Amino acid sequence: MRFVICGVGAIGGVLGGQLVKAGFEVLGIDPAPEHAAAINTHGLQLKGLHGQHTLRLPVVRRAAHVAFRPEDVILLAVKSGQCGRAVAALRRATRLDLPLVCAQNGVTNEALAARTFRQVNGLMLLIGATCLRPGEVIHTGNGPVGVGTYPTGVHPVAEAVAAALEQTDLAVYTTADIRRAKWHKLLLNLNTATLGLTGLSTQEAMAEATVRAWMAEVWEEGVRVVEKAGLEYVEPPGMASIGEHIHALRTDAAPILAVPTAADTTGRSSLWQDLYHRRGVVEVEYLNGVIVRLGRQYGVPTPYNSLLRTVSHTMARARALPGQYTIADLRALLRD
Repeated sequence: MRFVICGVGAIGGVLGGQLVKAGFEVLGIDPAPEHAAAINTHGLQLKGLHGQHTLRLPVVRRAAHVAFRPEDVILLAVKSGQCGRAVAALRRATRLDLPLVCAQNGVTNEALAARTFRQVNGLMLLIGATCLRPGEVIHTGNGPVGVGTYPTGVHPVAEAVAAALEQTDLAVYTTADIRRAKWHKLLLNLNTATLGLTGLSTQEAMAEATVRAWMAEVWEEGVRVVEKAGLEYVEPPGMASIGEHIHALRTDAAPILAVPTAADTTGRSSLWQDLYHRRGVVEVEYLNGVIVRLGRQYGVPTPYNSLLRTVSHTMARARALPGQYTIADLRALLRD
């Protein structure tokens, strides 16, 4: 089995690096010229929780440059907004009936991929990862990784992917309902916008009472919408539920994390990284935007998620760096 990873950014880089480190053959696809050149010239630099490693992971710029094999498994790790284009490019590049595994935020990617690929699986990833410099990815958090087949079940391919990932440093489990797992992750991801707008790391946010209170309100609003819509969500085995997270934040029972001084252990949200790289777009539509649209449909007010969505888009269009707002600023905007 060879893994072809489409998108060798933060998440794709950590997954690919971990698989290479475990002895698997991995080929990357990434359009960023400096990033691809750095990896091909110097190897992928995988840093963070499990040490520093230089790993051979060849990268091509386009799916059309890959000579696909019957035993390949495609891991799709591009942003949700790029999913449609990436899937179309992969389909043009091969007529082989290859399995595809969606490793992205949001709840729309598997359904989109299933229009084109017959065998679609999903990864629910709660790992932390950053990619701030070409050729380098940092593994900052080691949360669980759920593997399942879309729409339900655990196909032998999903079992094989889980078995491969179990040979890495990641904590892996299988689930027969990947959609419920991804809805739970979407709820947790609603505060990626909070972290991007305030510029706070995960650890800094948890150390500040005003931020914890705001995060609880954002999550609770999302839960009200999802439950009104009749959508089911489930946390990974052994992990606290979203309700327990909210209660912990409100009662100051949430663990206060040590604020790191090194980038290798600093948790940076995906939206923080989008703003940091000044990409001009953020994936907020696939997270907070989902809650806003469902709220309208089911008559549930969504002031917190609507504000995070609007301000995130404004910052992205302005190419503004993360950290332009405090929680007090956001609350003032909420009252306006």
